[in-house]
Amino acid sequence: MQIRSSSLVQAFARASSTQPGSIAGCADRTNPGPATRWLTLLATALVAFSAFGQDQNKPDKPPVEAKKAAQEPIAAGGEQLSDKQVSALPLNKRDFSQLLLLAAGTQTDTNGAANFTQQFTINGQRGSATVFAMDGIDTTDPEMGGATFSNFNVDAIQEIKSSAGVLPAEIGHGAAGYTEVLSKSGTNDLHGSVFEFLRNAVLDARNFFDRRNVAQPGRIPPFVRNEFGFTNGGPLVLPGLYNGRNRTYYFGQYQGFRQVLGTTQMLPVPTVDERSGLNTTAFPGDTLYVPVDPQIAKVLARYPLPNDPQGPYGARTYATSSKVRTVTDQFSIRLDHRLSDKAQLFGRFNLNDVDGPQTNPGQLAIDPSFGIRFFDHQRNAGISYIRTQSPNLIFETYLGYVRSTPNFPTSNSTQPALAFGDGLYEGFNSAAGSTIGSYGNLFQLRQNVAWTRGKHAWKAGGEIRVNRDTTVFGLSPNGTYMFGGGTAYAPAAIRSKSGSHDIAPGDPLPDSLTGFLTATPFSYTITAAPALFGQGQRMGVAAIHRQAYNFFLQDRWTISSRFAVSYGLRYEVNSTVTEGKQQVTGFITENAAGVKIHSMNLGARGRLIVRPEPYYPIDWTGWGPRLAIDWNLDSKTVFRAGGSITSQLMNLWQLNMVTANLPIVVAPYATAERGRPLPFQNAVTRVTLPDAYSVSGQKIFATGRSTDVTPNTEMDVLRFERDLAALSPDGQVRALSVQGMSPDFRNGYIGTWTAGLERKIHDITASLGYVATTGIRLGCIESPNGYPGATPGFAPFTQFDSQGRAQGGFGPVWAVSSHSHSTYHSLQAAASKTSLRAGLGFQASYTYSKSIDDTSAVLGGFLGGASGTQLQTSPQNPRDRAAEKGPSTFDIAHAFSLSAIQELPLTRLLPALPRRATSGWQFLGMTSHMSGAPFSVYSGIQQTGVGSNNADRPDAVGSPTLSTNRPVKEDYFGLGEKNSSYFSIPINVPGGTGPNQGRFGTLGRNTFRGPAFHNFDFSLIKNTPIGPRGNAERVALQFRFEVFNAFNITNFSLPSNLVLGPGFGIISRTAGSSRQIQVSMKIVY
Repeated sequence: MQIRSSSLVQAFARASSTQPGSIAGCADRTNPGPATRWLTLLATALVAFSAFGQDQNKPDKPPVEAKKAAQEPIAAGGEQLSDKQVSALPLNKRDFSQLLLLAAGTQTDTNGAANFTQQFTINGQRGSATVFAMDGIDTTDPEMGGATFSNFNVDAIQEIKSSAGVLPAEIGHGAAGYTEVLSKSGTNDLHGSVFEFLRNAVLDARNFFDRRNVAQPGRIPPFVRNEFGFTNGGPLVLPGLYNGRNRTYYFGQYQGFRQVLGTTQMLPVPTVDERSGLNTTAFPGDTLYVPVDPQIAKVLARYPLPNDPQGPYGARTYATSSKVRTVTDQFSIRLDHRLSDKAQLFGRFNLNDVDGPQTNPGQLAIDPSFGIRFFDHQRNAGISYIRTQSPNLIFETYLGYVRSTPNFPTSNSTQPALAFGDGLYEGFNSAAGSTIGSYGNLFQLRQNVAWTRGKHAWKAGGEIRVNRDTTVFGLSPNGTYMFGGGTAYAPAAIRSKSGSHDIAPGDPLPDSLTGFLTATPFSYTITAAPALFGQGQRMGVAAIHRQAYNFFLQDRWTISSRFAVSYGLRYEVNSTVTEGKQQVTGFITENAAGVKIHSMNLGARGRLIVRPEPYYPIDWTGWGPRLAIDWNLDSKTVFRAGGSITSQLMNLWQLNMVTANLPIVVAPYATAERGRPLPFQNAVTRVTLPDAYSVSGQKIFATGRSTDVTPNTEMDVLRFERDLAALSPDGQVRALSVQGMSPDFRNGYIGTWTAGLERKIHDITASLGYVATTGIRLGCIESPNGYPGATPGFAPFTQFDSQGRAQGGFGPVWAVSSHSHSTYHSLQAAASKTSLRAGLGFQASYTYSKSIDDTSAVLGGFLGGASGTQLQTSPQNPRDRAAEKGPSTFDIAHAFSLSAIQELPLTRLLPALPRRATSGWQFLGMTSHMSGAPFSVYSGIQQTGVGSNNADRPDAVGSPTLSTNRPVKEDYFGLGEKNSSYFSIPINVPGGTGPNQGRFGTLGRNTFRGPAFHNFDFSLIKNTPIGPRGNAERVALQFRFEVFNAFNITNFSLPSNLVLGPGFGIISRTAGSSRQIQVSMKIVY
């Protein structure tokens, strides 16, 4: 099933000059001819999706047809600017990817917050399964998936095409959806635009939470944005050297973006009483007098004081704004050259430098040095050669390159991170000095051939993609102390006011606040690397190599004028990942006979292999059949149906677990145990590492070169741990964290099936259809050794003494597997009108859907520590993933979008006024409405012996009424400080396990729904011709007045979801901006 998207405004403009059935108005990336007809169209208007739209498999027009189009009278083309100018719908930030959300079945991937690029879930599949291209050249992020160049200058876009559902065999790459941007080309006439868009906080409304700030009740956070740039195209003429008219064309563009945005922050911070050691929350109605450790006292002094006792965290609420700066510069140049009547050559180069924003603005409110900077230097280049050998035979060759460098560097290298398992306070330097990033390089070669014979339109081809990437995984080199989440033990006596809750030395501490004030963490982790390998900003550096080989064959068989069948087959295979210097290791599990088995199997024995070969097995089963039918029931009605299988290839960033691992990067992970507390130092502790030895007693890196290591060398992990303990201040042997690839890891695949009707009703096209997908063998992270703090019954790869204390072996084990599953069912409806009748055009879509899975992403949010809603990808019970089956994190039951353009007939209504004043007015609008996203409720405490990973859920003992229509709108659960009474945490129960003698909670995953989302954006545009030249207009001046969230609707985000955390059940953030106004001016020539 094909979804074709194009500009509504383009289609609206074409209706005045293109007859039904004509293809003269369609963009063609292979030649400049069609672009000369419509070069004045701003393809940044609405991307109008029709779930059962036009066939996208039709081959592009051959150059001979393009030549005919180019020879048509110029008056029909771009010079008639006053008649053919159109304007884009209101688009915040001029980012075309926002328009994808107008499509049926498309939502923002909620887990995108953990990713480098904005991602979209299409028909219930993860955001990393969305593939992007520009002019036939891949622009998908080489590591993570998602779009690069989403901020491409929209004045340089000719058309946007998107496919979803049953894709043709030509499209692969594991795509659940495919979006291609066609850029504008030059023509024989000089043309382009110059523009500037201005935004300022003076024109904005207040954010809902700005009103709550007692210290500054009238505050509006600062906001200044400038977007400016130009486009220019024409024939390539070098005076005295070369005249490219009718042969060679160029088109270039530049766009700059400068923004300083004040983000509203509501943070939990220590109260005055808590800073003095008074704990009134551990035992209701009683007070603990906690001795405050001197090191913690210094940390408390650096936290800001609360200033909004009526805020979402009560007396702990600190309301402020953090300034976040973003600077981007992007540029592109395109050349089109007609070699002959049969051959066309195209080339384009894009550059996009992104600096900012900082990704953790809440941390900036505590200390600016705690910020995580973001930068990404993107490059894309492509060359295509199209040869029309005959009217029935076309050859296409594409050579492409895309580079993306998303990096998250930090600047503070002296302060360890202090985190809170129950969200007690905003984390203190939650980044912990981490440096994470990727330098991805993807080379692409694609060769296609298309031929027609009789009733068949065949197409076949092959593609090679080569990854040459460098990744950096320097996680927590400053060290991270976790308070709460698991059990810690009192270092000294703690007296209670009533005398009934006194705590003796060595007793379990009741909450994270008591542990924090006494400097008694539950866990501590830090990463370090031997001197042989990367240090500092290059810790965990790895050179990743991979190749992908794809082949396809497809055919469209027009059986009759009323019935056609499209079918095809695609085959995809990836090589395994390799590392340039063989700095790879992996945790594997075997049975007693030495045969590799799954790590969850009983009797599995764990080993750490240095330089494993192979890293994991190649999956040779990447077959993807496609089948679709088109049946014209009558002249106005079409029935379409189809099914397909799409191979889901390994994502390099999410599923690579063989680099930055022990002993290349060492990650000691210690948890508190009775009689063995963790020492606390509010300073970075440098780790001295011993040499690594094999089980045969040989130094693994004896020559100092990792390439000299014998393949499949087993490391003596216990010896390394004992040697590390001998170099540590406390001399304690602690198990080390490791990672690996499951021996049964395989590619996943997506099954898709669709059926629907499309009908023409006068000048309105309507469609209604059923779309379903299932994701099989999707990637996920498994924890076969439990979570940090796991007890003997749940950590089979850890060695324990008779008292249940870890004495070595393996600590937390993170293994990538392909055991996840998803299903999606939907009813999708769409309607569009692109004719000139009544001066109105519109596109509308509605989706009613259900998406179910057992995890919605491979990785959760890293570099976290932010207060508020916690997203979790790990299961409550790592050995029972089936219990996690529930709504996907991005599941939206109802989604409706409408976009419209209305020409204002002021010339007819106000004939007395000058025509120049009344002509050229347009009103445009977009509106989106969605039901709430699901979320889980977590306990905020370790309940069982499986350990602590903040994934424990409570029991439900009540049914809250979720609403934002109460007097206190942000109190989503409705009981304020008593919101936790709806739940019971099952600890200290008969048969319980772990230090709290608990069990797993009975509450399911994603059982609650957040608030709905409603938004209206409007734009008023005036196009004024300047400088007449004959019967045409030489230059046009465009003025735009745009309003985003025009009615200033407060769209609330999800509430805090840790039962034991502050502000549980209360919302502290909005899901969108308040009303914002933008003015702009553009000159089009």
